[in-house]
Amino acid sequence: MTSPTSPTSPTSPASPASTVIEVGRVRIWSPPARLAFSWRNANFAADESTDVEVEFTPNGSGTLVVVTHRGWSALRGDHPARHGLQGADFSRMIGLWWGEQLTALRRHAARPHS
Repeated sequence: MTSPTSPTSPTSPASPASTVIEVGRVRIWSPPARLAFSWRNANFAADESTDVEVEFTPNGSGTLVVVTHRGWSALRGDHPARHGLQGADFSRMIGLWWGEQLTALRRHAARPHS
């Protein structure tokens, strides 16, 4: 991923073929409590995107992170991002994917950094 130069800059995956695909734009940047951004996969049409909101709340000696990912219902039922899944099966797949992302973030945060 390339790093945005400002909170409203697009975030794009780095591609070895020098092709840049915008995967989202930061819509709300309110440290330390909230981040919201649009999100789209490479297989989304130009007018297709979803919305992600991440909230950070102090919780004892740590931080509670709540992720809400909206907008999937606007994508057609046979959209490739759905991987053939509908309803609860699709929601479960997205929830598991976010669980993996947040587990990786937790592990990264727990490592010693210099």
